[in-house]
Amino acid sequence: MINEGSQESVASIVERRAIYYRSFGIYSEIGGLYDYGPVGLRIRRNIEEAWRDLFVEHIGALEIETANMLSEDVLKASGHVAAFTDPVATCMNCKTPHRIDKLLEEFYEKKGDAKAAASVKKMNIEQLEEQGERNGLVCTKCGGRLSKIEKFNLMFKTTVGQGDTVVYLRPETAQSIFLDFKTIFRSNGLKLPAVICQIGRAYRNEISARQQLVRMREFTQMDTEIFFDPELESTDLGYVKSEHVLKTRVKFISAGEEAEKECLLADLLKEGRIPNLYFAYLIYLEKKLLERMGISGERYRFRQLEKEELPHYSRGNVDLEIATRYGYIEAAGNAHRGDFDLSNHAKFSGQDLGVINGTKKTVPQIIEATLGLDRLFFALLDDAFTEEGREWPWLRLNEKMAPYSYAIFPLQKDEKLIAVAQELHRKLLGKKVACYYTDTASIGKRYAKADEIGVPRCITVDFQTLEDQTVTVRDRNTTEQIRRKIDEIA
Repeated sequence: MINEGSQESVASIVERRAIYYRSFGIYSEIGGLYDYGPVGLRIRRNIEEAWRDLFVEHIGALEIETANMLSEDVLKASGHVAAFTDPVATCMNCKTPHRIDKLLEEFYEKKGDAKAAASVKKMNIEQLEEQGERNGLVCTKCGGRLSKIEKFNLMFKTTVGQGDTVVYLRPETAQSIFLDFKTIFRSNGLKLPAVICQIGRAYRNEISARQQLVRMREFTQMDTEIFFDPELESTDLGYVKSEHVLKTRVKFISAGEEAEKECLLADLLKEGRIPNLYFAYLIYLEKKLLERMGISGERYRFRQLEKEELPHYSRGNVDLEIATRYGYIEAAGNAHRGDFDLSNHAKFSGQDLGVINGTKKTVPQIIEATLGLDRLFFALLDDAFTEEGREWPWLRLNEKMAPYSYAIFPLQKDEKLIAVAQELHRKLLGKKVACYYTDTASIGKRYAKADEIGVPRCITVDFQTLEDQTVTVRDRNTTEQIRRKIDEIA
């Protein structure tokens, strides 16, 4: 269930505490580019580490880091030069470009017709134009007439050196993993299935960057690629056992259906709604990640994409969708890519990308999970936001996601209290406990500011501390306060 309060309410905390904000804001703003402040970066890193623990360490994956630019040849082979496009119409009056599919979705959503809004995802360009004209879609900026729809490629194009070689900022992190696969496979003595992961930046020249972190032009992906031989599938990955995976229940919307149902992954696999066991592993890990982040199970679901929605490379996709005040947003894409990528790169490069697995040579197939870090971060704040129980809004973040474990305050600006509080701060930092110190503003305002950024406990050094070496520890969720010995704080 969505917490009460408008998106503007969440934005008020984000802005007031500089959790994230528009890039180079003192100049003319360009939408879709954001910087993370100290608090936001700490929360973001907590999500990264939770992902790394589950998707890298738990399944014995290898993590790499690759360049942000890709050559034009790479992206011709992957299909991005030809197919990575959005349907765009331009206002004939003010020349503002518009995503017609998004305009049409918003039109139906305002009418309360969820079925029609969902159908937009299945429409081709001719159908989008017909529906746009029938419903009288016009420019949202000036009300002018819209041009015919054109395909707009979303990649940022540039050149290197003296301009002879065309390159693009990568539209996804996956292609770099595919290009490095054989090198990693050989150098690390791998066998199939092999899992390679990466956290990195991706770039898309969105026509209508909007909804803050939901639709950005520069963003971070957390990518997992499982390379496997379909004739020799393994049952377990690392510490993750298939018996646990298959007994997992998820909320799932099957292609051709509108209602979500709670399903066992074992049943979805048996019915062919997910293509294989590796795919089930990734859905299982995504559920575990959301649980670790503390996102309520009521807020997310997995949706099987319709045939018309599938990317050109896909043999089947399932998206992870999370409910926010902007509606459901796609937070992860799971895809069966088959051998499309390695086969195409072998064809275009002239290199053999097959590997010896045991006694057999094969071009592996690929199962992929790509999670959007920024969207997960956005959904986490949206889920944690509450105005319950006090006069200010605050974030009910769980401890694994909170930016700090403690906020440390002297009760007053007294030299003796400040000295004890600062010494406690130094002690905790030395133990690698995330905490911060401040003596600015009244104690009530300091509590409120700590609540706003989700700090689970505040420690107050007062005059009793000087007598018995105890401090007041305030719980964020309940606001209850107890006395504890300083030596017990850790």
